[in-house]
Amino acid sequence: MDNTPKKRQRSDSQERENHLDYSACEKVLHLNVGGTLTAVLRRTLTSVEGSLLASRFSGRWDESIEKDRDGNFFIDQPIELFLPMINYLRAKACETALAPPVTSPEFESEEKRRDFVRMVEYYGMTSGIFPTVMEMCRGEPESAEICGHPNLSVVAREWATFTLETRGHKRPITSFSVVLGKVERAQIGWVRPGHFVKKLRPGEHKGVGEERFSFGLDCFRGGLLYEGAFTELDGLSTETGTVIRCENRGERWLVNGQLVASSIALEETFQLPPDLQQYFLIPAFSGKGDWKVCEVELDPVISDHKATISHAHR
Repeated sequence: MDNTPKKRQRSDSQERENHLDYSACEKVLHLNVGGTLTAVLRRTLTSVEGSLLASRFSGRWDESIEKDRDGNFFIDQPIELFLPMINYLRAKACETALAPPVTSPEFESEEKRRDFVRMVEYYGMTSGIFPTVMEMCRGEPESAEICGHPNLSVVAREWATFTLETRGHKRPITSFSVVLGKVERAQIGWVRPGHFVKKLRPGEHKGVGEERFSFGLDCFRGGLLYEGAFTELDGLSTETGTVIRCENRGERWLVNGQLVASSIALEETFQLPPDLQQYFLIPAFSGKGDWKVCEVELDPVISDHKATISHAHR
């Protein structure tokens, strides 16, 4: 009696089971981190979009990644630095809107903290480990749509003001770049949070640079606003696609790579008064229209008040 069909069915069934087992194993990565064995879900390790780890462990390059003699993926980093980063990503995967934000890893040793920041920068993980968020502070909440990482952007159908702040860590923002979309008005700059920011104040309100404790670039009028005083900048104009960069807490301002204002005396451009820069400042944006934050730089030193983050251009 020929049992070939039954044998073939058993063979096919066994092959499917082996494939399922292999697929399940693929979801768990077995790592050798500096000599210490650990395991992590692939989706956890690759959760920061655009990072080196997301690319390297996407599954496309598994055969070319360095392995130890037992076949574990080898990562040449100290476990005491790499594991806190993985544990943070695990905690982020369980984060909910009602719970306190996940706190970025902290270290008692200043040397270890700097080594950790350096490692995070190397892997392109800054936006995931030291995140920033955009929040409305003045205006009607239903009139705007805010997108988080990796496309940190806002669409404001009515005049509103937003702040860019850190979440779960104390590395202050030092510089940022914004790409303008279609905007009717846009005022981009810095504010003292304890004085300027008043959460969700309804009705008409002044924007960044029009009140005390704030200064910024007025894209609509082509100049600078400094605590209510306006100074026109000759030849300054903006349009859809214009990139505005502000460096070192308002010390230097560039539009499409061209320096338009500075508080550095040696630079031959409009001179900003440095008065506000002695205070703790956060980026803020007032406007109607849409724009996107394409880069954020963080101070490598932790501040008591509360690296480069690149956001995808799409």
